[in-house]
Amino acid sequence: MSLQINIDKMVAFMVGLLNTPSPTGDTDRAVAYVQEAFAPFPFTMKMSPKGFLTGTWAGELQTQPRALTAHVDTLGAMVREIKDNGRLRMTQLGGWMWTSVEGEGVTIFASNGRTYRGTILPTTASIHAHTAKERNEPRDDSNMEVRIDARTASREETAALGIRVGDIIAFDPRVEETDTGFIRSRHLDDKASVATIYGALDALHSTGLRPKQDTLIHVSNYEEVGHGAAAGFPANLHDLLTVDMAVVAPKQTSDEYGVTICAKDSGGPYHLNLRRELENLAAAHNIPYNTDIYPYYGSDGESYWRAGGNVRVGLIGPGVDASHHYERTHRNSLKHTAQLIAAYLLS
Repeated sequence: MSLQINIDKMVAFMVGLLNTPSPTGDTDRAVAYVQEAFAPFPFTMKMSPKGFLTGTWAGELQTQPRALTAHVDTLGAMVREIKDNGRLRMTQLGGWMWTSVEGEGVTIFASNGRTYRGTILPTTASIHAHTAKERNEPRDDSNMEVRIDARTASREETAALGIRVGDIIAFDPRVEETDTGFIRSRHLDDKASVATIYGALDALHSTGLRPKQDTLIHVSNYEEVGHGAAAGFPANLHDLLTVDMAVVAPKQTSDEYGVTICAKDSGGPYHLNLRRELENLAAAHNIPYNTDIYPYYGSDGESYWRAGGNVRVGLIGPGVDASHHYERTHRNSLKHTAQLIAAYLLS
């Protein structure tokens, strides 16, 4: 029987985290949110110089220390240029399609400490001013811009607002919960997974349990650019369980209702014995799961392997539809992922 997960509490944590902007390179607000939420647990989360969080929950044994990792950084953008018309040219933070952010609301974090609202638009947005050919050009950084909600029509007027090259641009998450259990939002990758770790730890703590082995909780902040969890683990670590979204799309086995255990992604296979242990745990606890392969995906676990980590690495996560777009998951997938994390911690 699986440990009881407080789903409402877990989802409330996730919604708050989703509504806390944290594009790669500007994650301190979300890190502080996680640190505060994890404060009731019997360990202290500390921020490293790089900006990630770690804390160790003492287990019953110290023979094969473990770690859980998930990332709090998200996709976003940065000001690349202030254009002659006062609008902003962007450079990407993380990998996303230009078409996926067309029309999206954004917040610009100006260098002077102010924030401004804006919208991502093609330079040929108006149907009444441009030909069909102009309107349907492929989207890229040369023909997409941020229209700032401030009175500006020149480079000088925008600079006077305090906006500079290098300022961070955060996309609106647009979080919505439905009465059918679905949750739609940007940035479920990977804030949904941070929430499942929270849900699992809360379940153990609420029932007076603790992990079988010493367990490091690691919340990384540079995963979307490939080096989030490259550091921050003890030398005697035995297992690293990475929690990141599962790819729900055609030709995938993942769905939005169970937990997915990843066998292989673009970086190669995960540790076979650890994967089998996770599959057996899910079956033993009647946790719905899928095993899947992600051809265009990399994780924080691989970052640690590439950095020289001599550990077993596994990857699990909740199913997320339309990854790196306007994403969606379901409460059941969050629940079952948290249940598998909890079962692993107690095993």
